[in-house]
Amino acid sequence: MHRATYRTAGMLAALRQPLPAHITARDILRRHLHDAGRTLDSLATAWNCKRFSVWRIFQRTERPLQPHHVEGAITALSLDEFDANELRLRAAREAGWSIDPQFLLEQSNG
Repeated sequence: MHRATYRTAGMLAALRQPLPAHITARDILRRHLHDAGRTLDSLATAWNCKRFSVWRIFQRTERPLQPHHVEGAITALSLDEFDANELRLRAAREAGWSIDPQFLLEQSNG
């Protein structure tokens, strides 16, 4: 008999590690969709588009995800603050923004 295991917030925090550089924002979204037991089609209502358009957005990897796509996915998947910020940061870097995490940490602490 298989016993279900549930991960608490503390266990999830201990499992979190920095993602490798080759992981894209689309990869992160796919992972969260898989963890939630959902498909790409479930983002259509959050992005206010047709299901086929969601697939098209995921296939056009030369274009970065738009901010409204990232925010819509965060809302639709109910991501926590850590996962949401990880997704935002990765999408912004893919879009060409040069973001210095140390500067952000200094601003939040100072």
